[in-house]
Amino acid sequence: MDDQLQGASAAPGTINAGTVDMLRAVLADQTYEAVATAHGVSRTVVERQIKALAARLADSGRVEGLSVEASSSVRRLRQHSGALLRALDLPGQLERCVEPRAPCLSDDDIAAGAHRIRARSRQPLEDVALYYLLLSTGARPLEIARLQVRDYLLADGSVRRFSEIRGEIAITGRARPLVFGSARLREALDAYLADRWGRQRGVGDDATFRGLAPNSRLFLSPSGCGYAITAYGAEGQHRYQCRAIWDRYRTLFRHADHPHLTALTARQTLAARLYARGADEAQIGLLFGISERRHVREQFPRRVPTLAVLMQDLV
Repeated sequence: MDDQLQGASAAPGTINAGTVDMLRAVLADQTYEAVATAHGVSRTVVERQIKALAARLADSGRVEGLSVEASSSVRRLRQHSGALLRALDLPGQLERCVEPRAPCLSDDDIAAGAHRIRARSRQPLEDVALYYLLLSTGARPLEIARLQVRDYLLADGSVRRFSEIRGEIAITGRARPLVFGSARLREALDAYLADRWGRQRGVGDDATFRGLAPNSRLFLSPSGCGYAITAYGAEGQHRYQCRAIWDRYRTLFRHADHPHLTALTARQTLAARLYARGADEAQIGLLFGISERRHVREQFPRRVPTLAVLMQDLV
């Protein structure tokens, strides 16, 4: 009951100026319990608000090396304390973090966004393919930058409908499914690759893979090469970043006129649409590369309808 009463004034997951103070305290090695006592709320409220803020910061791309998944771990947050504190000090950062949670995009919303991208982008074929890939597969921007032609096509040029994000591509280092089940996505990718072959970018030595080099990146930078991916951190940590793909997606989101769309909200949209089709948390975790169900619940909670909605015209 106490948590419910406290949640009325400071709902778990709510981000405000107090949440920033809580995060700073936790980064300074204070425990959740100590921070909760100092702010007069429950430990649950502290934990959920901090995780919500950390996830927003991680998804912004301004905290090098911190993924949204890792943001739920206090140990990982403290490992990236310097970068987190710098991100919090950026002008307007809190205002960006407290934006209301974006509603899940409908079919019409997604189609309208693609239409606007076609009208506004300098590389409309590639950008529409990037847009649909993010919204329909669960792949992350860095993983998308790493994809190769052979991850989408078979040697005979047909689509590899049930592919995988290979272990060397996946941020977690573990392979997981990559399903090209969306007709809109396949249409967009096919148009982009046909244009790419016509301009002789990343072509192969024969007619296999539609004439494209199978090990070339699926998406090429404006220079005709794959997006640059750089390592950082201590030796052996296997941390990588791709600023160019993040910048490309930010531009693409502006073109689409989806004001709250980010890589994270795109995955939230996909998760909500899959839940609506009957998916369970294990399937969502498998698609997104999240091994623990509690992390799935934290990052992609089901949107449960109210009792009034459930009971409306039941019989």
